Amino acid sequence: MPDALSALPPAVAALLARASVPPRLLREPAPGAAVLDLAVAAALRAPDHGGLRPARFVFISGAARAALGALMADSLARREPATPAERLDIERAKPLRAPMVVAAGAAIRPDHPKIPVWEQEASTAASIMNFLNAIDALGFGGVWLSSGALRDEMVKRALGFAATDRLLGWIYLGTPAPDRPVARAIETAGIARDWVPPAGP
Repeated sequence: MPDALSALPPAVAALLARASVPPRLLREPAPGAAVLDLAVAAALRAPDHGGLRPARFVFISGAARAALGALMADSLARREPATPAERLDIERAKPLRAPMVVAAGAAIRPDHPKIPVWEQEASTAASIMNFLNAIDALGFGGVWLSSGALRDEMVKRALGFAATDRLLGWIYLGTPAPDRPVARAIETAGIARDWVPPAGP
């Protein structure tokens, strides 16, 4: 793939070369303020009906990661009271696996007269992908993960999100280890097709 990518426009080549980097392969340093600012600016180029800019990013690093881990473990204990202590310890340690975690969410306007909630969430998801693409293009690595804590109102409130907002994912960020995953060839057959209108009666 690398030889084929070299002949493409750089933006397209970057998209085709991107691969998620699991937390265990993310090292210090995390992206700094300048890189994060660029990634957020790229995020805001996503399709956004009405210019609502619903995407929100909360950066969590240093000791704050342990506090996030405590929130996640407490959330799991509330949702699943029978969870063994060992499993809670694993949940508590999750944010410590990478130098930075980003809580990505959508600031929803539920009563907007023209733009339904699903469009606001879709716009935010597109923004998150733009953010990840920019992070990768700027020499860092990341992965977008989920967990039950994203649907916990107490977690959402602790992170500063409003009751009507939605948490859409945890983005783990850092510098990729040398053995980071590389993009594999993608088979596009069966994914896209031309539409042929059905014949009339």
